[in-house]
Amino acid sequence: MEPITKAQCQRLLAEEPVGHLAVIADDEPYVTPISFVHMNDAVYLRTGPGRRLTALLAGGRCCIEVSRYSNEQGDWESVLVFGTAEVVEESGEEADAIGLLLVKYRNVFGSALAFSRPTPLAPQEVVVKVPIDEMSGRSSGAGFAPRTRPGRL
Repeated sequence: MEPITKAQCQRLLAEEPVGHLAVIADDEPYVTPISFVHMNDAVYLRTGPGRRLTALLAGGRCCIEVSRYSNEQGDWESVLVFGTAEVVEESGEEADAIGLLLVKYRNVFGSALAFSRPTPLAPQEVVVKVPIDEMSGRSSGAGFAPRTRPGRL
């Protein structure tokens, strides 16, 4: 395995459609897939009521994992982001995050997200911001570096 640069981590956050959010909920680890965007040294996501939001609002640190795997070559990259989540209260920041989410996922999910203006949040939904306190990434290596499988399989 080889470390990847901050720029490579940011590229992975910009390009990959699915991340995984890890929190502690009811004293147990809890991991869920998320749609997300990276903006202004933070990761943003939309969520509604449930175990994930309750855990995020409890104020503990969380971790976001994003990875990419190439079936053709067996190469992989992974980035981990650590921070403490906060609900976005400022309407301009919320609108910017929703707008970027729509742009990012418009091409992934088809025309359902191809709106001229972002739709408002449902009353129970919120935009959550995870300011990046720590970010690191790794890859399987390139060129003559030895290949490793994710999780050291």
